[in-house]
Amino acid sequence: MDGLPASSNSRVAAVLPLHLDAVVSSLAPGGDGVAHVELEGERRAVFIPYTAPGDRARVEVDPSRRPARGRLVALGSAGPDRVPAACAWSTRCGGCDWMHLSLEAQSRTHVEHVRAALPPAWRSLPIVPSATAPVGGLGYRTRARVHVRSLPRGRVLVGMREARSHEPVEVDACAVLDPALETARRSLAALFAGARGRGDVQLALGVGRRPVLEIRWDGELSPAVFGRLERAVADRSLAGARVHAGEAMRPAPVGDPTPWMSAADGYPLRLAPGGFGQACEPMNTRLALYVASVVRSWQTDHAVELYAGAGNLSVLLAREARDLACVESSRDAVVAARANLAARGIENTRVVEADAEAYTWNKSTTLVVLDPPRTGARAVAERLAASRVAHVVYVSCDAQTLGRDLALLEPAYEPASDLAHGQPSIATFEMFPQTSHVEVVVALTRRGERRRP
Repeated sequence: MDGLPASSNSRVAAVLPLHLDAVVSSLAPGGDGVAHVELEGERRAVFIPYTAPGDRARVEVDPSRRPARGRLVALGSAGPDRVPAACAWSTRCGGCDWMHLSLEAQSRTHVEHVRAALPPAWRSLPIVPSATAPVGGLGYRTRARVHVRSLPRGRVLVGMREARSHEPVEVDACAVLDPALETARRSLAALFAGARGRGDVQLALGVGRRPVLEIRWDGELSPAVFGRLERAVADRSLAGARVHAGEAMRPAPVGDPTPWMSAADGYPLRLAPGGFGQACEPMNTRLALYVASVVRSWQTDHAVELYAGAGNLSVLLAREARDLACVESSRDAVVAARANLAARGIENTRVVEADAEAYTWNKSTTLVVLDPPRTGARAVAERLAASRVAHVVYVSCDAQTLGRDLALLEPAYEPASDLAHGQPSIATFEMFPQTSHVEVVVALTRRGERRRP
């Protein structure tokens, strides 16, 4: 099932697009299926979105790029990991690139991708995946961002970002959104009727697990829009909203726009409006408890948590170290973190508003926990490698930037082998079911460091 016959002397560019048969052999870290085909006598890799290992398919191929890019034209036979997608929009909306894969296959492939990103000497280590994604991998997302745009004749478009595009695509339902947020998403077109312009709306859960909206609007919002927001708060369909519109210096609050989530310690965790929060609460609990158990085995005195956010990990880490400094650059997140710690009566922890890459820990620091954004923490890794910090826990949502940073840490650190209760030093957590993304935790000990008695 290869491509052009060897006898073809025509230039590839002259026969675009090419239609050929292919067998998908694996999945690339970006989520696409990978097949190998013959193009002008050369064996070439082709990346094909929304395919699964073992799929036999008719594919339209653009060979002008390396690797070549393909589009699924017709599925001949399905591979063993392919399942019916739970959402009819999964190949249009850019949110769920693996909805055509079984949850077991998603977890298994995430482990394979993490292993491939590790430094070569570490690739034989056990990587333990979390249990299967909760609630069947559907209805789990407690945070989402949608695009809203006014159209002619008073129509309002509410869309998710289209796959491989910055344009929005309208969907009639989102299978992975929490039901309360899905109800709020469906109400947005009526809510913004009469508005002019465009903007983004971030949905999250607020007090009483009612939706809150963070609205950033470029254009004109009529008084009727604010009136509808106030009525939605009054009838308890929304907990609140915060509106950034026009040239106003400060956002306009309606009701209580504060987002909340359930923390791993069983208590509510206040988040920064419009700020970061994990999208899957049950999996976040597993991850945070795992990090706390790793840290517990080291009996730490002085610890630093970088990219601390609103204190998602901090509320547990504070119980495992005598002294904890939490570093976060977002002022709103700092305010939320301090409130979360105060609500729990935690007094051994201070929250520092600073850039994690520039923050200088003191010489007594024996543990650094970091949970950076998708871009990773190259500068922090370089500083840790040159430091005397005994232990590092790296939480990552991107295996490729994690691998880059671990390569910088490898000369000074090794995967921890002295964790209590046989905990693995590398674990994955299915924080984003139906997608090619996964959360990873790596526990490291400085080379030559002996476990404290």
